[in-house]
Amino acid sequence: MISRQIILKFRTGNNFPKFFTPIFQNRLFSTDPADSLVDKMVSSTFSHVARCQPDSFSTQEKMSKVLAPRTIDHSYRKFVIPLSTDTNKQKEYLSAAGSVRLGKILEDLDHMAVHVAYVHNSDGGSLDEPMTLPRTIVTASVKRIDLNKVDIHPSRDIIIDGQVTYAGTSSMQVCLRLFQNDESENLNHLLKAEFIMVSRDPLDGTKSVRVHGLTARTPDEAETMHKAKEHFRRLGSPGQPTMEEFRVIHDMYNELVGRSMVHDVAVLSESEMWMHKTNLSVTEICFPEYQNMYGKIFGGFLMRKALELAHTNAKLYCKGRVAIRSMDQIEFKKPVEIGHVLHFDSFVTYTDGKYIQVKVAASISDQHKLPELAKLNHPTLGEEARVNTNVFNFTMESMDNPDVLRVVPKHYVHTTSYLEGRRLLNNTLKRIVN
Repeated sequence: MISRQIILKFRTGNNFPKFFTPIFQNRLFSTDPADSLVDKMVSSTFSHVARCQPDSFSTQEKMSKVLAPRTIDHSYRKFVIPLSTDTNKQKEYLSAAGSVRLGKILEDLDHMAVHVAYVHNSDGGSLDEPMTLPRTIVTASVKRIDLNKVDIHPSRDIIIDGQVTYAGTSSMQVCLRLFQNDESENLNHLLKAEFIMVSRDPLDGTKSVRVHGLTARTPDEAETMHKAKEHFRRLGSPGQPTMEEFRVIHDMYNELVGRSMVHDVAVLSESEMWMHKTNLSVTEICFPEYQNMYGKIFGGFLMRKALELAHTNAKLYCKGRVAIRSMDQIEFKKPVEIGHVLHFDSFVTYTDGKYIQVKVAASISDQHKLPELAKLNHPTLGEEARVNTNVFNFTMESMDNPDVLRVVPKHYVHTTSYLEGRRLLNNTLKRIVN
C-alpha cells in the first residue's frame, strides 16, 4: 500500500496541464487508500484472468446477457512505480544516460491498459470480482503516446493513472497518464497515452466478446467519447496521397535530378542520405520470460524492443543525443509465439530540422514454413517465411544537432513511408511542439 505521505507529496503540485480534459483530475490528487504499487496491479490482473471460467457461460448467455453501461469514473485506477524506496526497481528502470528507461515505462503502460479494461468489465468494479462475461482482453493498437519535454528522475516515484474513455461493441479506448514530482515537489505531467483494446473469446480468439458500454455524465466526458468514436470510425482507412504530397515528391526528384549532368540520375548533396541506407535491424529468439498471461509474447516487450532500436537508429543518424517526443500508430497485427524468431527493422522515414521520424516493422519467421524451405535448400536466411506482426512509429528530437541530414526515398515503397513519416512528424509538431 502507498503511504499517505507519498500521496500528499503529489498533491503539492498545481501545474495541471491546461490541454488535458478534467475528466480525472480530482482523482489524481485524491488520497484514495486503495492506491497501490504497480507490481500489485500486474499480479491482480493475472489472478483475475486465471479465475476466468470460459465454460461457465452458454453461447446464448454470451449473446443475450445484458451488460449495463458504465461511467468513465468506474474504471479509474492509480498506481505508483516506487523508485524512491525500491532499489531493485531503480536498477531495473535505470538507463545508460542516468535517466529512466522509457522502454520499461511502455511495458507498465501496456499492463495498465489491460488492467483498466478488465476493471471496466468486471462485477463491482473490482478485479476481486468475476468477469461479467468470459473474455480475453488484448492490445489491438496504440493510437498515440505523447511525451512532454521533462526528464524522468530515476529515484523519484512515478504515478500512473488511467481509465476507459470509449467503449464500442467489443473494443475500448484506454487513456493513461504519467506524473512525477520535480525537485520543488511540483507535480509534472510526463506523458499521455491512448491504447485501443479488444475483447476476444478465450476459447476462440477469432470471435469477439461484447464489452460494457460507456455513458457520459458531463460535457467533457461526452466530448472525449465523441473524439474517440471518430477515431474508431476512421480505423482501417489509411489516407491516400494528396495532390500536395505528389507535388512534394515531384519537386524533390526534380531537384535531385537537376544536380546531375546525366539525364535521369538523382544526385544527393552532402547533407542528404538515401532512406534504405538508414536501415538498422535486430533479430532474436522469443523466450518464455517475455510471455503474457495468455502464453503469447507480451506487447509491452515488443514496444520496448522497437523503441530501443528506434532510439539507437536516431542516435546514430544524427550522431548525438536524442529525445523521444511521440509514438504513433502502433499496430499489433498478429500474436508472437514463444520460440518464434523475431525480427525488428528500422528506417528513418522523414526529417525536419532537428526532428527525426523513425519507423520500426516487426516480423516473425513462421516456424511451420521453415521445414519446407529447408527441403528447397535455397541460399537464403529464410526470408520467404517472414510474416509481419507489428508496426511502430516514433518521433525523435536531436538534442545536439539542430539540422540533421535530410532523408530521401530512392524506391517507390520508401516514398510511401516518406509521406507517412511526413504526416506523422508534422502532426506531432502541431500537437505537442508548436
